Amino acid sequence: MMNTIIDITDPVLQFLESHRNTWTDYNIPFTDGVVLEELILKNNSKTILEIGTSSGHSTIWLAKAAEKTGGKVITIEMDINRFEKAERNFKNAGVDHLIDIKLGDAMEIIPTLRENFDFIFSDATWNTQQHDGYINFFKKCEPKLNIGGLFTMHNVTDGYGDDGRFFDYLKLLGNFKTHIIKASTAGISVSEKLY
Repeated sequence: MMNTIIDITDPVLQFLESHRNTWTDYNIPFTDGVVLEELILKNNSKTILEIGTSSGHSTIWLAKAAEKTGGKVITIEMDINRFEKAERNFKNAGVDHLIDIKLGDAMEIIPTLRENFDFIFSDATWNTQQHDGYINFFKKCEPKLNIGGLFTMHNVTDGYGDDGRFFDYLKLLGNFKTHIIKASTAGISVSEKLY
């Protein structure tokens, strides 16, 4: 990853630091937030989509990066309680102007989005009974991912995410280059769309 210079006077970072050990509701670890920010900055991503807002920890990291690239974040959450917590957290962190949060089922919302994206972060939980859920999710996103864009997914090494079918599907497609970053036990897969 990049050697990021940390600005300790950054009010968003101060918010994240002050809440570092208080996030619940399936939010990502702090270390994974740092990874997401670095990926966006390295790739100068401006159009960012997040699937699975929870109460907004990862979204704040995405918005922190988007502010530096001149970008914006669209995030989707289906649980009303987490949605409302996230809205409050965005305002308290001072990044609400960078975020468009949508309430509903991402599988229904994604096809309605007009934007194409430079960066997609999937942190949604699928029912384990659903066959090929992560693949079906990816199929909704892939047409909206720009060439050179990154599709990232959380929980790829801790047993909460995909069981391997998603990565097998990417290999079959042949136009994605994938690696895994393990800053935490959860792991983040990073798949670049080559063509």
